[in-house]
Amino acid sequence: MSSLLLRGGWIVTQNAKREVVRGDVLVEDGRIAAVGEVRGGADESLDCADAVVLPGLINAHTHVANTLLRGLADDVPLEKMLEKAFAADALLTRRDVQIGALLGCVEMLKSGTTSFLDLFYWEDEVARAVREAGMRGFLAWTVLDKEYTTQRGVPVKNAAQFVRKHKAQRLVTPLVGLQGVYVCSEETYAAAKELAEGEDVKLHTHLSETRVEVYEHEKKTGMRPVEWLDKIGFLGPRLSAAHCVWVTIQEVRALAARGVAVAHCPVSNMKLASGGVAPLPEMFESGLAVGLATDSPLSNNGLDMFGDMKMCALLHKATRWDASVLPAQKVLDLATIDAAKAIGVDRDLGSVEVGKRADLVVVDFRRPHTTPFYPANLISHLVYSCRGGDVRATIVDGVVRVVNGRVLGIDEAEVLSRAQEVASELFG
Repeated sequence: MSSLLLRGGWIVTQNAKREVVRGDVLVEDGRIAAVGEVRGGADESLDCADAVVLPGLINAHTHVANTLLRGLADDVPLEKMLEKAFAADALLTRRDVQIGALLGCVEMLKSGTTSFLDLFYWEDEVARAVREAGMRGFLAWTVLDKEYTTQRGVPVKNAAQFVRKHKAQRLVTPLVGLQGVYVCSEETYAAAKELAEGEDVKLHTHLSETRVEVYEHEKKTGMRPVEWLDKIGFLGPRLSAAHCVWVTIQEVRALAARGVAVAHCPVSNMKLASGGVAPLPEMFESGLAVGLATDSPLSNNGLDMFGDMKMCALLHKATRWDASVLPAQKVLDLATIDAAKAIGVDRDLGSVEVGKRADLVVVDFRRPHTTPFYPANLISHLVYSCRGGDVRATIVDGVVRVVNGRVLGIDEAEVLSRAQEVASELFG
């Protein structure tokens, strides 16, 4: 049984009491075995002096292979971005998707993200990248109407094959995904739901991201997307929905009543000028599980959850005219324990507690922008002062994947070179 000791750090547990303690974290066989004072040694140890140990960050919605499309559709609204994205998708090969996903995994690991929920096609290639990087991927194969897809074959059959192939893996968890109401018919939603129920996996989709999406669907069906999905029986506790920007309070309550979770993508929504702001305070009041997400590198340009935590807090403070509306502790929750709840894995992830999987991040506080620090401002520093580049170490399932800014087991220079070459050939 292998063991790892994180020695002498400030531990942001994210447990039910949100305790911050000074001490050690002992990891044995991939799980957290002790938190606090640990006597004795371990097979491997990390010095965490002047550093903070926290749960690995969880990115609740992205399209990781779109690192290859970074910068390809800047300064345009969603509809124009999707046109460019769909056109680019038609050019990508399986190998392109794999290298784009691996590039994204490297970026996330180096900035403290240990788990992500992805929505794409060719998720088997994303799974390959996840295994190579050694991080945790919740991978949803995108299902949509056949006339809109660039996939070969029938999307729902592709999703079924992917799910059955990747169930019961250690780091890869398959899901069934849907692009959105603008390219998915009632029959497609029904087929995706039937597949998810039959295989006992989760569902993921885009929902009410823009005003155009909502109004066009209302024009077509007489109902807003949330109302329509509820009517056709699609909403339920298996589902997490990205965005939910253009939703009414009645729709928020309907989502909560059905047990749907939400992935909040503030930076992407701002960059695409979606115009609205997801009503997080009302979502919290209704009991909705909400996780923070970067969305695609095409609509965010980065996968740094530290940057997105700060932007999330500032967006809601500014639009609500209330500096206290989304405090630092709640924002950190959205990126850790709340995101784990939104994905349905909070029994194993999201906090530093004995028995949970050892997905951990060590953040260096010996930086000009994090000095001074002391217990009273640790959480605020993590949200408002820290950057992805401050990550000293990233551990996934008890295995050190990043140390002192270097990704272990991957030739980062080779990944960057290959990604640049592929992107230049396709879009340069």
